[in-house]
Amino acid sequence: MILAMGLAAMAFLQGTTETEVKITGAGGMVLSGTLSIPKHAPGVKVPGVLLLPGSGRTDRNGNQPPQLVTNLLKEISTTLNQSGFATLRFDKRASHTYMPLFKKMKSEDYSEFFKWENFVDDATNAMRFLQSQPSVDGKRVAIIGHSEGSEIALQIGSNLAGKKDQPAAIVTMGGAGRPMGPILHEQIGRALDKQKQAGPVRKMYLDAVDKATAQVAKTGTFPADVPPGLTALFNPTVAKLMQSYCRIDPCDLAKNYPGDVLVLNGANDTQVSPERDTPKLEAALKARSKGATEVLIVPNTSHNFKPTTGKNDDAYEGPVNPIALDKIKMFLTKHLHP
Repeated sequence: MILAMGLAAMAFLQGTTETEVKITGAGGMVLSGTLSIPKHAPGVKVPGVLLLPGSGRTDRNGNQPPQLVTNLLKEISTTLNQSGFATLRFDKRASHTYMPLFKKMKSEDYSEFFKWENFVDDATNAMRFLQSQPSVDGKRVAIIGHSEGSEIALQIGSNLAGKKDQPAAIVTMGGAGRPMGPILHEQIGRALDKQKQAGPVRKMYLDAVDKATAQVAKTGTFPADVPPGLTALFNPTVAKLMQSYCRIDPCDLAKNYPGDVLVLNGANDTQVSPERDTPKLEAALKARSKGATEVLIVPNTSHNFKPTTGKNDDAYEGPVNPIALDKIKMFLTKHLHP
């Protein structure tokens, strides 16, 4: 179900009308978002793009303030609006903006609330909301997903394959090409390397990661002996979500989606490997009988698509690499044509 838009919070920015909207997600949760409609001729419908953020407490702009402020999704939205695309971005159910709600919940309810299916249903409802807008051509609505959002986009594409509300195209940004287990192994390994942890300590932590991801994938529970440094990652409040992370292979989802896909990764991504994830995703997409596949590894760019100074530079701040923005704009212009 979709709630009516609130017309009070309307602003005009460079020919774009921005409206604060409310979308009803899974379980009736009300999600807040921004609908941006570019200036267009009367009676003309414009293509639309749903923007999905990455994991954690990320909001509609791609931020987790005050520590992490990337404005990744906000900048992509502005670029697309200026190119004639409507956009919708919303605060996912895990966003920091809903902290008052979380404080009222019982801790034992968190795992169900944050399960994978809820995130997917929320995003699906948001896409349908965008498709239903009077100024938007519902048949020309694409999804751009960053990090976790890229996998949600592929899940939606797989779920709706061949249906009338199937997304017209998908853009994955910093998306994984493997289940979460080996990716977490690599991420924790890099963190240990930065801390100069070697030998028995490094092995202990990596063995614990492998044990936890294998167990949660199988049983939906974590081991009782998770090392203190990993308890924030492997805790009961995210058990159902982590189980899905560790079970789902993004390549299986990609194979099911018959639409056009652009895969973007930063060459210096420290969270998802452009060498080990991107080729798998590309191969899965190119094995399909339908749907165009385009791939770009953006040079000198981080997981958040910011310019980097080297391989170990996470780079959260600054402008989005214009190479990535231009590629997204060209891809969507090509594949969302009337």
